[in-house]
Amino acid sequence: MAKEQLPHLISDEEFARLLKQREQLERPTHDTWDNAGARPPQRRPTDGLPESTIEQQFPHVALKLVAIWPSEACAQYIKNLAVVDREERQGFPVEVLEDLMLLYAINEMHLRGSAPGRAAKKPRTSDHPGRGRR
Repeated sequence: MAKEQLPHLISDEEFARLLKQREQLERPTHDTWDNAGARPPQRRPTDGLPESTIEQQFPHVALKLVAIWPSEACAQYIKNLAVVDREERQGFPVEVLEDLMLLYAINEMHLRGSAPGRAAKKPRTSDHPGRGRR
């Protein structure tokens, strides 16, 4: 056999590199996300502000909070989220709990009509029972 008829031989390393490159090109998009075949999260329209921890990790909770904000129902919902009453639940990460507590405080301020740094109205003496004008 003449030299021209022999196939070009490559090293094992070169073969492995080419094989890996080929597999990456042929791999479906969802497999590049993770090995479980999970789909990457869909991008939703945004208001331009960064998403909160709750929006990132628990979008269903964020949607419910938006739907009932601000209200007594929202306060109760946050309380129920913060208390783990079933053993099969792990509870939220600390940063999510901190965000929930902040939202609870803001919701309470909305409901009570007070804001941080704003002094509460002092009641007039005529507003107190038993302290009317004489």
